[in-house]
Amino acid sequence: MILMRTSALLSLLIGVAAFAADPSVGKKLVFSDDFNGDKIDESKWSVLGAREVFTFVKAGKGNALRIGLKTDVNMIQNNTITTRGKFSQQFGYFEASMRMHAGDGHAGAFRLATDDEKTPPSIVTSFHGTGKERVSPWARGNLETGSQDYRPDKPIGKFSDLSKKFHTYGILWTDKGFTWYMDGKAVHKLERKDFVRPMSLALVHRIDEEDRPRLVLKTLPDDVDVDWVKVWK
Repeated sequence: MILMRTSALLSLLIGVAAFAADPSVGKKLVFSDDFNGDKIDESKWSVLGAREVFTFVKAGKGNALRIGLKTDVNMIQNNTITTRGKFSQQFGYFEASMRMHAGDGHAGAFRLATDDEKTPPSIVTSFHGTGKERVSPWARGNLETGSQDYRPDKPIGKFSDLSKKFHTYGILWTDKGFTWYMDGKAVHKLERKDFVRPMSLALVHRIDEEDRPRLVLKTLPDDVDVDWVKVWK
């Protein structure tokens, strides 16, 4: 009987600890989009890049936003929806449910950035997917002394299904710095108090010049899907 009670108490404590670790607990939901319509809500988002690559597909019981790639001569492109100029905030927890692309040579990202990136101190933070089931937390600060990248010292894990199923990617921003969460687990932390101006969020699928040589055209279409986005304050 004592053993059963002890086991039950341990299970309860573990559950409470897991709940307490949720970075949205105690915060108010202030922005969300579940992409269940058939077009982008432009009261929330501005569209950058080729509009035709933004479509909607079935995902579970609803829809998801699909961000594709436009077939072009050189394929260099940046297809993004951003809340800049429509929604931004100082501090909070920002999260998206995304299915990343599979192949190399292009990148999908969930991105937060200071509204005015060119004026220091400013910062861009993101979860950066580079294909081949790879994703990494990343940040670049723009300081009076120049730019500085902040990355984990080693990969955050080995994955096999980033392009096959939806995962949650979250960034907690406080007055002490940033913590990156994947599927509810903290995977990276940056302690910096320099960056305090409001940030907007963006969903990205792009091909840079440095990535283009690794792109294999016959693997396309190879899309990034977004099930939902939520922001708490």
